[in-house]
Amino acid sequence: MNSSFAGVRAKALILSQDWEVCSDIIEYLPEFGIPFIIAKDFHEIPYDFLRDYQTSYIFVSVDDFGGPIVVYDQLRKLRENMPHSAVILVSNEFTTDEYGTHRLTLADVSIRSPLSKSSLLLALQQAPVNLSVWSQRIASVPHSLNEVSAN
Repeated sequence: MNSSFAGVRAKALILSQDWEVCSDIIEYLPEFGIPFIIAKDFHEIPYDFLRDYQTSYIFVSVDDFGGPIVVYDQLRKLRENMPHSAVILVSNEFTTDEYGTHRLTLADVSIRSPLSKSSLLLALQQAPVNLSVWSQRIASVPHSLNEVSAN
């Protein structure tokens, strides 16, 4: 199944220390025509390389790093450093997959592990939509602050 996600040349970064989480994602991404690279820690993210590689998706297995609360600052930094990449959180602590926008400060989509092929497919489709919403929110912030400071 070759589908087009986040543009014709979608690529992914998987941030995980757990082979169980990686294996599910690694199994399905090639079926969707999405190549990927893996980093085992936030400190191992090759930002210089990623400027040219331009990932469309970043999967973060938050359980490997203590959960979303523990890595809140690291997720915010990741979001700032890679504003054009859709962030997908993966955790077995999530009670359900979340494709809405309530976690946009940290991620575009959150999916429960172990993940199914269908939940990954829906995440790949919805994450760029949510990223667009987040980008619009961020773009409007400086404008709003300028209006307030001008008055």
